[in-house]
Amino acid sequence: MIGPQQVQDAKRALGVKLAGRRNALGVTQADLAARVHSTRSTVAGVERGHQVVDRVFWQRCDGLLGSGGELLAGYDEYRRLKRRHDEERIEAGQRARWGEVERVVPPPRGDGSTVAGQESAADAQVARRVATSGGMTAWPADRPDGWSPPGMGYAPGAVDPVLALHWTEMLRLLGVSHNMFGSRQVYDVVCRESAVIRRYRHEAIEDVKPRLLAVEARWAEFGSWTADNLGDATAATHWLDQALGLARKAGDKRLAAYVLMRQAQQAADRLDGVQAAALAATAETLVSLTDRDRALCLIRQVQGHALRGDGTRSLAAINAAHRLIDRAADVGADDADTIGRHCTLGYLRAYEGYCLLRLGQVGAAARTLDEALSGWPADYRQDEALTRAWLALTHVAAGQLAEAGAEGSRALALTAATSSARAMRTLNQVYARLSGRTASVEVAGFRSAFSLVASTVRL
Repeated sequence: MIGPQQVQDAKRALGVKLAGRRNALGVTQADLAARVHSTRSTVAGVERGHQVVDRVFWQRCDGLLGSGGELLAGYDEYRRLKRRHDEERIEAGQRARWGEVERVVPPPRGDGSTVAGQESAADAQVARRVATSGGMTAWPADRPDGWSPPGMGYAPGAVDPVLALHWTEMLRLLGVSHNMFGSRQVYDVVCRESAVIRRYRHEAIEDVKPRLLAVEARWAEFGSWTADNLGDATAATHWLDQALGLARKAGDKRLAAYVLMRQAQQAADRLDGVQAAALAATAETLVSLTDRDRALCLIRQVQGHALRGDGTRSLAAINAAHRLIDRAADVGADDADTIGRHCTLGYLRAYEGYCLLRLGQVGAAARTLDEALSGWPADYRQDEALTRAWLALTHVAAGQLAEAGAEGSRALALTAATSSARAMRTLNQVYARLSGRTASVEVAGFRSAFSLVASTVRL
């Protein structure tokens, strides 16, 4: 099992490598920071082993310091070690809470037989809890089949508080799956588990109820995100409205602010710049936010201003967001209250590129999107599909049709794999703008593939 000291040692060793290579070439920390678009304090923190910034940083350092891929390989090895440590820690925590028990037999049907695979994930976890706790865990009174665990009557108010932790961890795992494989794989799970959480929350005692309210609110926000990526605007709006109401009932102002930020994102997707900027500004001032969450609010303001053609305010907001992301990187580990941990430098640069395109700064948009994609993490494929679609649109605007076709094809492959309706909408714009233009092999290939995906893939 990988211990935390091993992870910390790997982080320090990576920083020592960077410092050694930099010193050997006579480059100062300030000079390196300027050339990799970072800050001196970030470079210093990395070299001391206090933090590890994103992959783009290491890729740039590798190129500037002539390390032949050594620094980037060291970063990738550190991330692999860190992921294994996190997975083992979570698994150990789950074993400690739920115990090592045999798989529970599924609920009996009316004829006394069992139906394999019909219990929900939450049902299975509760059944395990029953097996190890002497039957003290509450069971929903309104199960459709009327079944309850053998020898246990339903006990109102006996909801185990540990369920809030279980659903929080389950949501995190679903988020990982969603980023890699898309909404279609998880949306049904979100709908089912949200209903189970709601039933338990109604029956919980007063000091457990607020925790379940907050958990249910986060599931509702995630439900909205999955619906957005499936292209179901009505369901996405409904889920967000529900999330906001639940967050307010739970007294979770940070989550309420995050939901307002997401409503601003939906407004931006509808090209409503005024509403996007207003909602994002409200979210930013609702409560004191962590740096990454506040940066997300600023990104939505950037979108709103860009949609209105206000380049000055858009640039001011993007600069402020950069300062927040840099500061978050300087600190190292994210604050436990941070919700938007996906708001990295690469994510920020992607939206910066999109907004530059909206403002007509095509060359700057292409450079920014290229930089964002140069070190894109492999486990955020949906966002990569959207970013590549924006880059294809940028190439069309610059008259670089072959490049647009090639980038559009890359984006389309990711879009088909992840069922991203948001990326598909942008690629539809690329397809339309390439219609009737001088055809190249790349353009013809993209248009043919797009027609096939649009007619056969259910998004």
